[in-house]
Amino acid sequence: MKNILLGVLFSLGVAAPAITHAQSFTFPHDTVTQSVGGFANIHNNITNSSSSSVSLQWRVIASNFPADWLTSSAIGICDACTCISNTSNQLWNPSTSTGTQYTCSYAASATNDFHLQLDLTAATSGGSRFITVQVTETGFPSKNMTFIINKVPVGVPSVTNANDMVIYPNPAHDDINVVFSGDVKTIAVFNIIGKVMATYRVAGSSANINLENVPSGIYFLRLLNSQENVVATKKFTKQ
Repeated sequence: MKNILLGVLFSLGVAAPAITHAQSFTFPHDTVTQSVGGFANIHNNITNSSSSSVSLQWRVIASNFPADWLTSSAIGICDACTCISNTSNQLWNPSTSTGTQYTCSYAASATNDFHLQLDLTAATSGGSRFITVQVTETGFPSKNMTFIINKVPVGVPSVTNANDMVIYPNPAHDDINVVFSGDVKTIAVFNIIGKVMATYRVAGSSANINLENVPSGIYFLRLLNSQENVVATKKFTKQ
Protein backbone atom coordinates (compact mmCIF):
# COMPACT_ATOMS: atom_id res chain seq x y z
CA MET A 1 0.00 0.00 0.00
CA LYS A 2 2.85 2.39 0.86
CA ASN A 3 4.55 1.78 -2.50
CA ILE A 4 1.25 2.25 -4.36
CA LEU A 5 0.67 5.59 -2.60
CA LEU A 6 4.18 6.77 -3.45
CA GLY A 7 3.64 5.75 -7.09
CA VAL A 8 0.38 7.71 -7.27
CA LEU A 9 2.05 10.79 -5.80
CA PHE A 10 4.91 10.49 -8.29
CA SER A 11 2.51 10.14 -11.25
CA LEU A 12 0.67 13.29 -10.15
CA GLY A 13 3.89 15.22 -9.87
CA VAL A 14 3.61 15.47 -6.08
CA ALA A 15 6.85 15.11 -4.13
CA ALA A 16 6.95 12.17 -1.78
CA PRO A 17 7.07 13.13 1.92
CA ALA A 18 10.52 13.21 3.44
CA ILE A 19 11.33 10.39 5.84
CA THR A 20 12.55 11.74 9.17
CA HIS A 21 14.28 9.95 12.01
CA ALA A 22 14.05 10.81 15.68
CA GLN A 23 17.06 11.87 17.65
CA SER A 24 18.70 8.82 19.22
CA PHE A 25 19.61 10.12 22.68
CA THR A 26 17.86 11.60 25.69
CA PHE A 27 18.84 12.61 29.22
CA PRO A 28 16.44 12.98 32.17
CA HIS A 29 16.91 16.66 33.04
CA ASP A 30 17.60 19.88 31.16
CA THR A 31 18.65 21.41 34.50
CA VAL A 32 20.14 19.61 37.51
CA THR A 33 20.44 21.46 40.82
CA GLN A 34 22.74 20.19 43.58
CA SER A 35 24.12 21.52 46.87
CA VAL A 36 27.81 20.65 47.22
CA GLY A 37 30.17 21.17 50.14
CA GLY A 38 33.03 18.81 49.39
CA PHE A 39 33.08 15.99 46.82
CA ALA A 40 30.07 15.12 44.67
CA ASN A 41 29.17 13.27 41.46
CA ILE A 42 26.12 14.87 39.82
CA HIS A 43 24.66 12.47 37.25
CA ASN A 44 22.52 13.22 34.19
CA ASN A 45 23.05 9.93 32.37
CA ILE A 46 22.46 9.63 28.63
CA THR A 47 20.15 7.01 27.12
CA ASN A 48 20.61 5.82 23.54
CA SER A 49 17.17 4.55 22.51
CA SER A 50 18.20 3.43 19.02
CA SER A 51 19.17 -0.09 17.99
CA SER A 52 22.72 0.94 17.05
CA SER A 53 25.51 2.79 18.81
CA VAL A 54 25.57 6.57 18.43
CA SER A 55 28.53 8.93 18.44
CA LEU A 56 27.86 12.04 20.52
CA GLN A 57 29.89 15.23 20.71
CA TRP A 58 29.81 17.39 23.83
CA ARG A 59 31.48 20.51 25.17
CA VAL A 60 30.97 23.17 27.82
CA ILE A 61 29.41 26.27 26.23
CA ALA A 62 28.83 28.52 29.25
CA SER A 63 29.76 28.79 32.94
CA ASN A 64 30.14 31.34 35.71
CA PHE A 65 32.20 29.03 37.95
CA PRO A 66 34.88 31.01 39.85
CA ALA A 67 38.56 30.23 39.37
CA ASP A 68 38.83 27.95 42.43
CA TRP A 69 35.98 25.80 41.07
CA LEU A 70 37.81 25.39 37.75
CA THR A 71 41.10 23.88 38.90
CA SER A 72 42.02 20.45 37.58
CA SER A 73 41.46 18.96 41.05
CA ALA A 74 38.08 20.66 41.54
CA ILE A 75 36.15 19.83 38.37
CA GLY A 76 35.84 16.99 35.90
CA ILE A 77 33.23 15.73 33.44
CA CYS A 78 32.78 12.01 32.79
CA ASP A 79 31.08 10.46 29.76
CA ALA A 80 30.70 6.78 28.88
CA CYS A 81 34.28 6.71 27.57
CA THR A 82 36.46 8.58 30.05
CA CYS A 83 36.70 11.30 32.72
CA ILE A 84 38.27 14.64 31.79
CA SER A 85 39.57 17.18 34.31
CA ASN A 86 40.04 20.87 33.59
CA THR A 87 43.79 20.58 33.02
CA SER A 88 44.98 23.60 30.98
CA ASN A 89 41.37 24.88 30.96
CA GLN A 90 40.40 22.27 28.40
CA LEU A 91 36.88 21.81 29.77
CA TRP A 92 36.23 25.52 30.16
CA ASN A 93 38.50 28.51 29.64
CA PRO A 94 36.93 31.55 31.32
CA SER A 95 39.31 33.93 29.54
CA THR A 96 38.11 32.90 26.08
CA SER A 97 34.67 31.51 27.02
CA THR A 98 35.41 28.31 25.13
CA GLY A 99 35.49 24.59 25.85
CA THR A 100 37.11 21.72 23.97
CA GLN A 101 34.77 19.34 22.11
CA TYR A 102 34.88 15.64 22.99
CA THR A 103 33.36 12.61 21.26
CA CYS A 104 32.10 9.39 22.82
CA SER A 105 30.22 6.39 21.42
CA TYR A 106 27.10 5.37 23.37
CA ALA A 107 25.96 1.76 23.17
CA ALA A 108 22.66 0.79 21.56
CA SER A 109 19.49 0.55 23.66
CA ALA A 110 21.26 1.44 26.89
CA THR A 111 21.71 4.14 29.51
CA ASN A 112 25.33 5.14 30.04
CA ASP A 113 27.25 7.49 32.28
CA PHE A 114 27.39 11.25 32.01
CA HIS A 115 28.14 13.28 35.11
CA LEU A 116 29.77 16.37 36.55
CA GLN A 117 32.41 15.62 39.17
CA LEU A 118 33.23 18.30 41.76
CA ASP A 119 35.53 18.54 44.75
CA LEU A 120 34.96 21.94 46.35
CA THR A 121 36.67 21.06 49.64
CA ALA A 122 39.45 23.59 49.04
CA ALA A 123 37.28 26.19 47.28
CA THR A 124 36.64 29.42 49.18
CA SER A 125 34.21 30.95 46.67
CA GLY A 126 30.57 30.35 47.47
CA GLY A 127 27.17 31.10 46.03
CA SER A 128 25.03 29.52 43.36
CA ARG A 129 26.85 28.95 40.05
CA PHE A 130 26.10 27.16 36.78
CA ILE A 131 27.81 25.24 34.00
CA THR A 132 26.11 24.30 30.71
CA VAL A 133 27.10 21.35 28.51
CA GLN A 134 25.97 21.08 24.89
CA VAL A 135 25.45 17.55 23.51
CA THR A 136 25.17 16.97 19.75
CA GLU A 137 24.30 14.05 17.49
CA THR A 138 25.38 14.62 13.88
CA GLY A 139 22.46 15.79 11.74
CA PHE A 140 20.27 16.92 14.64
CA PRO A 141 19.89 20.09 16.75
CA SER A 142 22.03 20.20 19.89
CA LYS A 143 20.63 19.70 23.39
CA ASN A 144 21.88 21.55 26.47
CA MET A 145 22.10 20.32 30.04
CA THR A 146 22.79 22.82 32.83
CA PHE A 147 24.16 21.99 36.27
CA ILE A 148 23.33 24.56 38.97
CA ILE A 149 25.62 24.15 41.99
CA ASN A 150 24.96 25.69 45.41
CA LYS A 151 28.12 25.79 47.50
CA VAL A 152 27.45 24.87 51.14
CA PRO A 153 29.87 25.00 54.08
CA VAL A 154 32.50 22.28 54.33
CA GLY A 155 32.75 20.32 57.53
CA VAL A 156 29.14 19.42 58.22
CA PRO A 157 29.36 17.54 61.52
CA SER A 158 29.21 13.77 61.47
CA VAL A 159 26.45 12.00 63.37
CA THR A 160 26.50 8.87 65.50
CA ASN A 161 22.77 8.10 65.42
CA ALA A 162 19.62 9.17 63.61
CA ASN A 163 18.54 11.50 66.42
CA ASP A 164 21.65 13.61 65.77
CA MET A 165 20.76 14.17 62.11
CA VAL A 166 22.02 17.31 60.40
CA ILE A 167 20.05 19.18 57.71
CA TYR A 168 21.35 22.02 55.56
CA PRO A 169 20.76 24.58 54.20
CA ASN A 170 17.99 25.72 56.53
CA PRO A 171 16.06 27.69 55.32
CA ALA A 172 16.01 25.56 52.17
CA HIS A 173 15.10 26.47 48.60
CA ASP A 174 14.93 23.78 45.92
CA ASP A 175 16.55 21.02 47.96
CA ILE A 176 17.89 20.11 51.38
CA ASN A 177 20.73 17.80 52.47
CA VAL A 178 20.32 15.30 55.31
CA VAL A 179 23.12 13.54 57.21
CA PHE A 180 22.19 10.69 59.57
CA SER A 181 23.23 7.29 60.88
CA GLY A 182 21.61 4.01 61.85
CA ASP A 183 18.65 2.13 60.38
CA VAL A 184 17.06 4.78 58.14
CA LYS A 185 15.17 3.65 55.03
CA THR A 186 12.68 6.46 54.39
CA ILE A 187 12.67 10.25 54.73
CA ALA A 188 9.28 11.96 54.86
CA VAL A 189 8.37 15.64 54.67
CA PHE A 190 5.33 16.68 56.77
CA ASN A 191 3.63 20.08 56.96
CA ILE A 192 2.70 21.66 60.30
CA ILE A 193 -0.74 19.97 60.40
CA GLY A 194 0.80 16.52 59.88
CA LYS A 195 0.07 16.00 56.17
CA VAL A 196 2.69 14.03 54.24
CA MET A 197 4.06 16.23 51.45
CA ALA A 198 6.70 13.86 50.04
CA THR A 199 8.53 10.62 50.84
CA TYR A 200 11.91 9.37 49.66
CA ARG A 201 13.59 5.96 49.89
CA VAL A 202 17.22 6.32 51.01
CA ALA A 203 20.36 4.24 51.47
CA GLY A 204 23.62 5.01 53.22
CA SER A 205 24.07 7.88 55.67
CA SER A 206 23.12 10.97 53.66
CA ALA A 207 20.58 12.14 51.12
CA ASN A 208 19.72 15.12 48.97
CA ILE A 209 15.97 15.81 49.09
CA ASN A 210 14.32 17.65 46.19
CA LEU A 211 11.79 20.25 47.39
CA GLU A 212 10.85 21.88 44.07
CA ASN A 213 7.23 20.67 44.34
CA VAL A 214 6.87 21.60 48.01
CA PRO A 215 5.32 25.06 48.64
CA SER A 216 7.05 27.61 50.87
CA GLY A 217 6.39 27.14 54.57
CA ILE A 218 7.45 25.38 57.77
CA TYR A 219 7.90 21.60 57.64
CA PHE A 220 9.16 18.62 59.60
CA LEU A 221 11.65 16.11 58.23
CA ARG A 222 11.12 12.64 59.70
CA LEU A 223 13.43 9.65 59.42
CA LEU A 224 11.79 6.21 59.38
CA ASN A 225 13.51 2.86 59.91
CA SER A 226 12.93 -0.44 58.09
CA GLN A 227 9.86 -1.10 60.31
CA GLU A 228 8.42 2.31 59.26
CA ASN A 229 8.88 3.70 62.79
CA VAL A 230 9.90 7.35 63.17
CA VAL A 231 13.41 7.51 64.64
CA ALA A 232 14.09 11.25 64.33
CA THR A 233 12.31 14.52 63.52
CA LYS A 234 13.66 17.96 62.71
CA LYS A 235 11.97 21.21 61.67
CA PHE A 236 13.01 23.25 58.64
CA THR A 237 11.75 26.13 56.52
CA LYS A 238 11.22 26.06 52.76
CA GLN A 239 11.54 29.52 51.20
